Amino acid sequence: MKDKIIERLNEALDSNFSNRIYKDHVKDKLNSKIIKLNVEDISFGVCLNFEKEKISISENSDHIDVEISGTLTSFIFYTLSGGSDLFSSKITISGDVESANTLNSFLKESDLLRIIIVELIGQKTSSTLFSVLDPMIDKLKESSDINHESLSNFLKYDIELVPTKKEIDSYIDQIDDIKSRTEKLMKKIK
Repeated sequence: MKDKIIERLNEALDSNFSNRIYKDHVKDKLNSKIIKLNVEDISFGVCLNFEKEKISISENSDHIDVEISGTLTSFIFYTLSGGSDLFSSKITISGDVESANTLNSFLKESDLLRIIIVELIGQKTSSTLFSVLDPMIDKLKESSDINHESLSNFLKYDIELVPTKKEIDSYIDQIDDIKSRTEKLMKKIK
């Protein structure tokens, strides 16, 4: 099963479209690099081999420049959302971070992952999947934009509402003063 998946992925990566994207975007930056992708929840790992003229996938490699691990859903949502911070926290990267960033940029700029998903699960199933995922991802982006705008507005306009340490200390001193005066008054009354 895994051999068939790797074979189909290599066929998709060997397309003219994929090779052109590779040459245009990352050939010089990732040439001779090997990035291992581990999909933890389904125990699936492959190595992306960035060769001189194309990308290929293999099951193992003796040398790995970067290892990227996460669950299948975190990978799918991360790539489809264009690298949302919400999903990036679920993915771990070890090794050459610059190569990982270059790969991330490549995946954002190209539709390579969509092409690979179509190759793996077929046009009809992937259309159904994307018809569900795309609106969800749009809502996540919209929500993220609203949250960023709210935080920005808070920092611009409302941050002065948060008391400083000096103001808090002064308030506590005033409360202590009221408390001691109240205790004195209570003693006089008794």
